[in-house]
Amino acid sequence: MSQTTSLDALATRAKIAVIVPATNTIVQPEMEAMRPSGVTNHVSRMLLPVRPYDDMQAYRQALETEKGNLEEALSLVLPCEPHAVAHGHSIHSFRGDRARALAEQDRLEALAGIPFITPSMAVLEGLKAIGDPKRIAVLTPYWPPADALIQEFFVSCGYDVVANHGLKAKGPISVAQFTPEQIMEGFKTLNVQGVEAFVHVGTNLPVSALTPQIEAEFGKPLIGVNVATYWLVLRRLGIQDPLPGFGVLAEKH
Repeated sequence: MSQTTSLDALATRAKIAVIVPATNTIVQPEMEAMRPSGVTNHVSRMLLPVRPYDDMQAYRQALETEKGNLEEALSLVLPCEPHAVAHGHSIHSFRGDRARALAEQDRLEALAGIPFITPSMAVLEGLKAIGDPKRIAVLTPYWPPADALIQEFFVSCGYDVVANHGLKAKGPISVAQFTPEQIMEGFKTLNVQGVEAFVHVGTNLPVSALTPQIEAEFGKPLIGVNVATYWLVLRRLGIQDPLPGFGVLAEKH
């Protein structure tokens, strides 16, 4: 479709649509904290089927077949005439290889009629921006089947996943309840020999504001899904403002 965009009294530079799962409580405040002056964010929520964390076979099947009402959520936010869409749902975009992820982003962009940034493509662009380190370690809130899916994605994109660690959240609400101490322990587990950069996948895990602390503590850059997605949306719109307090990618690139 051809989508109309517009500015207004508060959005003198851009309006950004943000689509998140109905249970997600982290993407909205994190992206609001990153928002530059003259940019406004407009959130739409989508229902997703429950992923059964107590049955790994069913969990893996849910990852492969998950369908939510993304298109409906998109249709509800497009009438406010945004300039781009930030997709705040990780696992949907990390299924398969880079070609599949790019094709899905292209499909959604064609549907929206405006730039549509998915987490997987944003993380790849973030890694490229910081020099494209190939030896990475990945933190997620997930269980082993999801961690394996994400590792497969990065390997297909030419990365060596030296380590990965899932925090094994017991349901979507509990993802947002991990403490800074638990998150730092997760990165400590990943801080093994040979790792050149950290990656965070899982949009409801509150990592973004911890990024400078993590980078300082371990001496490695961190490309997190929420920071990378919002960063890439802004850059696609020609907004080059540094985003202080959210790590080297957001501040320096």
